[in-house]
Amino acid sequence: MLGAIIGDVVGSYYEVLEVKEIKNGHRSYEERIKILDQNTPLFTENSSVTDDSILTFAIYKAIKENKPYEEMLKYYAKKEIDLGKDMYGRSRFGKGFVEWVNGNTEGTSYGNGASMRISPVGYLFDTLEEVKQESYKATIPSHNHEESILCAEAVSTSIFLLRNGMSKEELKEYIEKNYFKLDYDLEDLRKNYKFSSKSINSVPQAIFTFLESNSFEETIRNAISIGGDTDTIACIAGSLAESYYGIPQELLEQVKPYLKDYMKELLDKEKVFQKRW
Repeated sequence: MLGAIIGDVVGSYYEVLEVKEIKNGHRSYEERIKILDQNTPLFTENSSVTDDSILTFAIYKAIKENKPYEEMLKYYAKKEIDLGKDMYGRSRFGKGFVEWVNGNTEGTSYGNGASMRISPVGYLFDTLEEVKQESYKATIPSHNHEESILCAEAVSTSIFLLRNGMSKEELKEYIEKNYFKLDYDLEDLRKNYKFSSKSINSVPQAIFTFLESNSFEETIRNAISIGGDTDTIACIAGSLAESYYGIPQELLEQVKPYLKDYMKELLDKEKVFQKRW
């Protein structure tokens, strides 16, 4: 779960940069690949937790306290909405999600918002059947669309399988058999991938960037290097990377200043980020 939050924080400002370039098609390849330089810091003064982290924590709390997912999602969302605009001068959540939080619409979104928050399900349940059932329950309050349900399950299932010993090669085969193809090329994505918050156009790419990595940090850098909805893509990729590689202690220390006070129990109480071997 902390892997998701780290990915969100690191990817947050890059999403702002990507959005600024939408009118030109997408941010340039040369700008995107700067993150691949190991001397480029992951965390900067422009980094921040976003809705990805807030709602990941909401799902975590729902599970730990045995409360309805919808109740916790709306509770933590309202806490943030009451704070006004974020550090980038934007609404903290999308318009459709805010309408859902305020009870003015049904949650029929096909966006990637369910997949970005789903990682606690993959970590906190003990059987594949439970993971799939809870993934569905955690998704449908706000994202009751078949693509959102499918993609969120693909993420939560991947986390469960990886933390139980599945190899990346086996996972790729499993995902392609049960969910969607992952026949991408990393360099092509860096050059041509365009911003999309639609789940089916961003979740497969996020999983692919993890599969092409050799470490937790490389996963995060890969995810950001393809551009698009970078905080969410890095959030999803980071959640898988944590289950496979664990998280370096250095990065756990570096993310601390960015966490909301109520999130710090993930560092203080939960040991879900221990290395895999």
